Amino acid sequence: MKDKAEYLHGGDIYHNPVALDFSVNSNPLGMPRRSIGEAVRGVKLSGQYPDYRGEELCRELAAWEKVHAENVLLGNGSAELIYALCVAVKPRKCLTLAPTFQEYARAVQAMGGQTEFVNLRERDCFQTPDSILAAIEEDTDIVFICNPNNPTGQMTEQSLLFRIAAKCEATGTWLCVDECFLPFLPDEENYSMKRMMGRFSRLIVLRAFTKLFGMPGMRLGYMLSGNSTILSAVRSSMQPWNTSLPAQLAGVAALRDKDYVEKTRLLIARERTYLCDALRDGLADKVYPTHANFILFQARPDLAKRLQQEGILIRSCGNFRNLSNKYFRIAVRTRKENRRLIETWQKL
Repeated sequence: MKDKAEYLHGGDIYHNPVALDFSVNSNPLGMPRRSIGEAVRGVKLSGQYPDYRGEELCRELAAWEKVHAENVLLGNGSAELIYALCVAVKPRKCLTLAPTFQEYARAVQAMGGQTEFVNLRERDCFQTPDSILAAIEEDTDIVFICNPNNPTGQMTEQSLLFRIAAKCEATGTWLCVDECFLPFLPDEENYSMKRMMGRFSRLIVLRAFTKLFGMPGMRLGYMLSGNSTILSAVRSSMQPWNTSLPAQLAGVAALRDKDYVEKTRLLIARERTYLCDALRDGLADKVYPTHANFILFQARPDLAKRLQQEGILIRSCGNFRNLSNKYFRIAVRTRKENRRLIETWQKL
């Protein structure tokens, strides 16, 4: 029987064959060369089981993130960790933003819970409002905040995040801050909530290799928390050997390639400005400010279909809660790719 479940994300190049994919927000540089080599070595070694806890990778991540290794939990992408967290917490009531990454609400729904939404207003450029604090109540089991938010690219102000964390601490609510896009910022250490793990016992931080290291196909993410109880509960809800040997080896190699991240940040900063300027120069109807490696904008509703006919895939955002079919998201890619998008769009 054909699976009729709706696919809600970008990157569906298997059903939409195209030459250029702007619908996913992974690093345009692709996987680091060392990671590719180590992944190949991992395939050759795959006659053996991987380390079920990925301890070498956890040690590398601990050094990378400046945390203790026992504060790190690996996942088969951050998506697995979101679902495993909901299995562990079994939330009856969740709070998140709208629009935001849809898998938070889907994971809660899979466990029989309900999600309430704080609607972000277009006139405020989709900034997280202070009103979220009042929405966190005694019966709120978990709050998900994507920072920078997908698909808006907006940051939740640091002072507001601290107040959200304090409110969650007071109400006994878990706070999961998804920082998968934060490492694209050159000063990300100033904004990450990982440095607050010792202060807030209900705080969980999510990160992944998918975006920054351009390896969505490897399926490798990780969870950070100072709370050993929740890490143990999440680990118990996942299958053993959930991260493959090629993924673990590729992850270790990526973390050791220091130049790659700096090159990435410089490229994203430069090309984001280039793309935003082009979009504002008559292509898009409205372009929103962004701190991420993607751009949200408004355009005519048939834009995605017309670009796809020209071999370019972009992300239609009409299936995000609180957005309509006039909203689209594009990834920031290389100058050659960005120029081709612009020139193709201009000819439509």
